Parts: sequence; structure tokens; C-alpha cells
Amino acid sequence: MGAARAFARSGYDATNMDQIAHECGLAKGHIYHYFLSKEEIFTEIRADAVNHAIERLSLIAPSAADNPALALRKAIAALIARVFELPGSYEPVLADPVSLSVANRRRIRTLQRRYERMFASILRAGIDQGIFVRGEPKLMMFVILRAANTVAGWYREGGKWKPQWIVEQVTEQLVRSVKA
Repeated sequence: MGAARAFARSGYDATNMDQIAHECGLAKGHIYHYFLSKEEIFTEIRADAVNHAIERLSLIAPSAADNPALALRKAIAALIARVFELPGSYEPVLADPVSLSVANRRRIRTLQRRYERMFASILRAGIDQGIFVRGEPKLMMFVILRAANTVAGWYREGGKWKPQWIVEQVTEQLVRSVKA
């Protein structure tokens, strides 16, 4: 979590191992014992975050055959709720830097595509059943995911909007945006 915080604060390219060690409360040598580089740390943070999202969505997506609107509501709510689960968790706002190795970019992108296919399948089920507006499920998915993920960028702990209220309101607005 400390490394994710360091990357979110300074960006991938400007973050160094000293900052990561400081945020983690560890000696730099201790970090090098487990990770060879900041790229390896970043890749693990991103892969872990996407894997966690895939696990959650894999429990939700099959229900789209019976109730696409409810499945979409649960999928969006789970995505937004992730922002509030771990205090100081910055994984949702970390962009994948172009300076990552091809192998690490591919690893992250493969996981992201798996998540995106599952999410789009919920939208496709709703379109096929006439519950959601006609459109390209992949494009709809990109719009919804982008909107849901922005919560991590503007939410401020201690503000007047409480996490559960934000999850409910943003989820409802996004579901409403695709309902027929």
C-alpha cells in the first residue's frame, strides 16, 4: 500500500526506491530483498488490483443471464467500493506507464482485458434482453469504467459525501445511463 501511495503521489517515473521504502516504513535493502526494481513493485500492485477486481466480477457476471440490471449494479458498486476498502489505497488511480517493459505491460493488459470482457458480457446480456439501450457493449463498458474509476481521483476522506452514499449514487447514475 505504501508503494502504491508513492506512485500515486509522484507518478511512476518520478518515484524512486527511497520514496517507496519511506512510504512502506522499511529500509530500501529490505525492499530489494523481495523486489528487483520499482517496475516489479508497480507491476505487482497493478496485477494484484486487477486480479482482485476479476475475482469479484467473476462472482457477479454469471447472474447477468437472469438479471442484467442487477448484475451491472453489483459490478459497478464493487468497482467503486474498492476505492474505500483500504484506507490510502491508490491502485485505482495508477496509470500504466509506457516505460514499463513489454512483458509487464502485456501482463497487466491481459488481466485488464479479461476483466473488460466479463464486464462487457453483462452489458451485452442487457442489450440482448432489451433492458439496456442498443449500442456497442465494449464502448459502453469503457465509458462506465472510466466514470466509476474517477471516484478515486475526487473523493476526499472526511468530506460531506460518505463512501456508501457515493457508491449508491454513482452506481445508480451509471446504471441509469444505459437503461432502455
